[in-house]
Amino acid sequence: MANPSQRKYDDKGVEAFANHRPPIPGQSLTSNPDEPRPFEGPPEFTNFREALNSITAELLKEEAYVPLIEAIGDGMPIADITLQILYSGFRDGKWNPDLLMLLVEPLMFVIMALAEKTGIEYRMTGDEEDDEDEDSIVEGRTKNMADLVKQKMSQTTSIPKGAIPAEIEQQIEDVEVPPSLLEKTEQQPTTEENLLGRTE
Repeated sequence: MANPSQRKYDDKGVEAFANHRPPIPGQSLTSNPDEPRPFEGPPEFTNFREALNSITAELLKEEAYVPLIEAIGDGMPIADITLQILYSGFRDGKWNPDLLMLLVEPLMFVIMALAEKTGIEYRMTGDEEDDEDEDSIVEGRTKNMADLVKQKMSQTTSIPKGAIPAEIEQQIEDVEVPPSLLEKTEQQPTTEENLLGRTE
């Protein structure tokens, strides 16, 4: 009879853990200097405004805008989306960690504005029970940064006036919301409509 204190582990999880090979200390010093990874060279952007404009231009493309709004509508926190975008850009050599940190707050406000433009509800940070999955969103070495961002943004409930540059605000205002997204928001009755329906 099996010992009840023994836990049954998922075979795939055990295999993934066994095959995980962390970097060997000093491994980065042995890579070919003629073929550096993207983030090992000079970043593409060093100007905050240019970097934010570039990100916004990408987000306003329909192929990015629709999945972004759908993810927010499915409950993905704005803080997590922001960190994913910025960390991916860092890995691709678009900006260094200092510029990444400067971009966090304004990018969050841009994504909030895009969600509000569609009329979709959003949440800023994940619930406490979601914290276990945080390492799957960002690598362990950026966990402290993610904690700081989420702590700061958990107190944010609206977009402060002037938080988004005027030209980006205008771009968001001018963007056409795809009909598929409008149909989804129209199908979600608000609490106010439900209450009005009950009083009739």
